[in-house]
Amino acid sequence: MKTVYLVRHAKASWDDHVFDWERPLTEVGVERAHKVAKLLKAKKIKPDKILSSYAFRALNTAVIFAADLKYPTKDIEIRKEIYEKKAIDILDMLRKQDDKHEIIMVFGHDPSITELYNMLTRKLLLKLSTASSAGIQFNIKNWKQLGSTAGKTLFIEPGK
Repeated sequence: MKTVYLVRHAKASWDDHVFDWERPLTEVGVERAHKVAKLLKAKKIKPDKILSSYAFRALNTAVIFAADLKYPTKDIEIRKEIYEKKAIDILDMLRKQDDKHEIIMVFGHDPSITELYNMLTRKLLLKLSTASSAGIQFNIKNWKQLGSTAGKTLFIEPGK
């Protein structure tokens, strides 16, 4: 069994004086990220690996979740395949993961994170809101098989 947790970054500032990838989280974004992370902690979720976009808002969200879930923040892997990419790019990245990892958490952006959820579950979700998390479980033995069958939605925790 393999499990993927897809997390859309928390609410970010729309400051016109920074590049898009530099946009920081708002106070509300920080609060909501902690709220959802603590809900996941209550579900006893412990990722083997955390992958994040390099955009500040996604990486900051990943750091908050990692700290709340007692995952070493130094082990967060920053991946260029997540920022401004398509769902298929993220899927390809996941398919290349080491099979020793059973549970992977991905921090990314819309629309690709919602599209990836739809792709992996064969369901139609219109949008994962900011700071939302979706857990999906797969009856597969290796990551190369990811997407070959529909995953089972374990939960969707809204970020609001």
